[in-house]
Amino acid sequence: MNVIEIFASIDGEGSRQGLLTTFLRLHDCNIRCSYCDTTYSYGIDSVFTEMTVAEVADVIESLGNHRITITGGEPLLQEAAVVELIDELNRRKALKIQDSPSSQSDLTRINDVDKDVDKFDKRKIPNISYYDFNIETNGTIIPSFHRDNVWFTYDYKTPSSLAEESMNIDIFKVATERDLIKFVVGSPEDLDCMRRIISKYPTVAQIYVSPVWGQIEAASIIDYMKTYNLQNVRFQLQIHKFVWDPDAKGV
Repeated sequence: MNVIEIFASIDGEGSRQGLLTTFLRLHDCNIRCSYCDTTYSYGIDSVFTEMTVAEVADVIESLGNHRITITGGEPLLQEAAVVELIDELNRRKALKIQDSPSSQSDLTRINDVDKDVDKFDKRKIPNISYYDFNIETNGTIIPSFHRDNVWFTYDYKTPSSLAEESMNIDIFKVATERDLIKFVVGSPEDLDCMRRIISKYPTVAQIYVSPVWGQIEAASIIDYMKTYNLQNVRFQLQIHKFVWDPDAKGV
């Protein structure tokens, strides 16, 4: 795997915002967005480390978080290795649970979770933390795999990104209720684009909108949502850019 960085932090956006998460940032991207905030992840000047799947899994295990975000760049450019990594981490976790002293009783209770997940409180299971993988992808590639503990955050690139023509509109078809489709907007034109697209391509995915840092007032996005009664669009800010320097790496 060609790796830019692996680090632990909080998830700065999305449905896990504020929760401890390990990030794996992979090298390279197939588009060039005007507002990209991770330009160090691609191009001839980008510095990456070649690592085996086992080496990446070792680092992720050592950081101790069960929430994992695989991002880029565009992580699906390395899809085969990503799948191998997910399967390897799941395999290791299963072995640890089987080898734990209370594994049999816990596994019985976990089976109960599968049968009636809405009525079972996972917090009552001691020391059980299966991996939960979020793959952040730029909306150009449809994933060719499925795992029960993997979900996707798809970007839809609006006009100010200068990359909208690269979008794969099938993301709205394949996205599930667990998945997110994210619009990053920097202008009223971008907001109009978002409204047009979500009207034209209905989806069961969760829809998020956030501002391009420094290009649009956050309040104007909320005003737009109220004006057009966008009941199923969730506004968000990238909270890590308020906690740390907006240009900081590894946070």
